[in-house]
Amino acid sequence: MKVAFGKSVITPLNYLGMPLAGYTRKKPCLGKLDDIHVHGILIEENQDFLLMFSFDILKLPLAIVEYLKDKIVSIFPSIKPEKILIHATHTHASFDLTGEFHWPGGTLNVLRGIMFGSNRNDSYIVWLVNRVIQLVEKLSKQLEACRIAWKKKLFNPDIVINRRHPTRQSKPELGVIVFKQLNKDEIIGIITNYSCHPTTLSFKNNNLSADFPGKYVERIEQLSDKKTHATYFNGPSGDLNPITTSGTDYETLEEDKSLIYNQLGTYEDTKNIGYVIAEEALDLARSIDDKEFFDSIKITTEINEFWIPMKDAKYFNKIWFSNKLYYCIKKLFLLKIARITLLNANFPIFSLNKKGRKVKCKTIVQRFQISTDVKNDSNNLDLITVPGELFEDLGNKILEESLSGRENTFIFQNSQDWIAYLFSIEEYINFGGYEPFPTFSPFSGEIVVNEVLKFFQK
Repeated sequence: MKVAFGKSVITPLNYLGMPLAGYTRKKPCLGKLDDIHVHGILIEENQDFLLMFSFDILKLPLAIVEYLKDKIVSIFPSIKPEKILIHATHTHASFDLTGEFHWPGGTLNVLRGIMFGSNRNDSYIVWLVNRVIQLVEKLSKQLEACRIAWKKKLFNPDIVINRRHPTRQSKPELGVIVFKQLNKDEIIGIITNYSCHPTTLSFKNNNLSADFPGKYVERIEQLSDKKTHATYFNGPSGDLNPITTSGTDYETLEEDKSLIYNQLGTYEDTKNIGYVIAEEALDLARSIDDKEFFDSIKITTEINEFWIPMKDAKYFNKIWFSNKLYYCIKKLFLLKIARITLLNANFPIFSLNKKGRKVKCKTIVQRFQISTDVKNDSNNLDLITVPGELFEDLGNKILEESLSGRENTFIFQNSQDWIAYLFSIEEYINFGGYEPFPTFSPFSGEIVVNEVLKFFQK
């Protein structure tokens, strides 16, 4: 087995004045706290390749993912499209790609962007893809013999909170996939999987940043004298926020959740959280016994492509009116207008289909299984991709059902596509919130999870 790690800066020269994505900001990008990157990992076993990318970008919808895969395969035909994994960390201090945030100025301008913002950033997307092609060329020339191992642990030193259920006192799993040199004890690179929204920088920030995933990478490089590469893939964190200024009085926060939603984190918080994750990840990687590493693997993949209908749940309670209002605005107004513009979009937000009054969205989930040369289920590593921001409880459901065991299963959210928040129907009916508004359908989360569970039924 061989591996190569690398990264490429994807901050354009004209970044000042470009729209930032993730909040309803009133101003565009006014400065830069740190560069944004695309991180790449190329794994090879007997001319069978697995190519993985992590972008410091809010989201990468299916149209961009397919365009990127097509470009890679056309230049590197030995890499198969089904063995390319594309992830967005979901930093809220990076650039808009599909136009929703093209016009700064608040919520109304975001609605304007959803309807009329298509094709505004296509030149940046094309430039971005060319940077990726250059990175793949570099990776293909830097492959080195290696061994692989992985490990997970519960980890939350008061840096993550469930913004909808603070008293739950969530304990996300910190997972590492470690690559060591074949005949030495040197770590080549670490893939870290943790669950937290990259929103340490508040809605008042107008400067470009990779947020804490960038600081995680920086800290790993510092601690290893730049001998160890690092890449971050976000886990199920649709409802998990960083703790910056809210404090940890969970009972008070349960009563007044605005203290969580309106946190005013600074770049110091970005650094602190990124560094804490990096230090624990490196310690976890170094704690893996040498006997737990494998030098030969087999890579298999399964893909489920499916359609999600735009429909609402049938119920009635005190949450019903706000949920129904969001749903009607989207279906009867936003999507009706946006669909016309999306038909002419090179890179639409959603891959839509309409038949009569029924609207549906195409998306995918994928399972990458890395099997070692030992015939034992406990030595299989499952990488599961989901196309959006998966809520904590649904992430746990997938991990509990995994045939490889949750300790051998890593969930990468916002991967291969993005259809916004993925929550359960119970969350929707009983708690509502703002999350249903940007989400394509209230049933998105349930349908996505059921499609993932089909992998385990097979």
